[in-house]
Amino acid sequence: NLEEAGQPKQQPHTNEEKLKIGPNKATFYTLVAGGASGFLGGMVAIRGPPLIFYFLHPPHPIAFTKDSQRATGVVLMFFNVSMRMIFYLVDTFSASSKKEYFIKEDWRLYLSVIVCSIAGGWLGTKLFVYLKDSKDAIRGILSIFLLVCGVSLVISAFS
Repeated sequence: NLEEAGQPKQQPHTNEEKLKIGPNKATFYTLVAGGASGFLGGMVAIRGPPLIFYFLHPPHPIAFTKDSQRATGVVLMFFNVSMRMIFYLVDTFSASSKKEYFIKEDWRLYLSVIVCSIAGGWLGTKLFVYLKDSKDAIRGILSIFLLVCGVSLVISAFS
């Protein structure tokens, strides 16, 4: 008996290991997914595919519940969009920049993006509640989004 020999009893291995803070494989893959998303978002305005792949195949020991997947997605998108907006604002208002990312004449476009974002958020919330805990349905929806992004990129390459 290990306890009698003065050695602590080892805990049995479980499927849910604790994620350690600091450099590890899961943190690395999470940073790569966020970085690739930001890079693609800045380069071709399609930041979704790396994040969709990340959610479809999370690194071990990360396991998403429906709520944690939603929360993680919101946090990743918040930082992704925030960093890009900060870059655009700094670049627009810097003295050496000759680019204007924000043009007054495009106010209708900005308004439509705001309205569509709010409508998409509302529709996504309703769909989230409707799906309950169906991981297969969520994976299917994410796979369809990934397919649509891929087809869109192929079509835009030839047009």
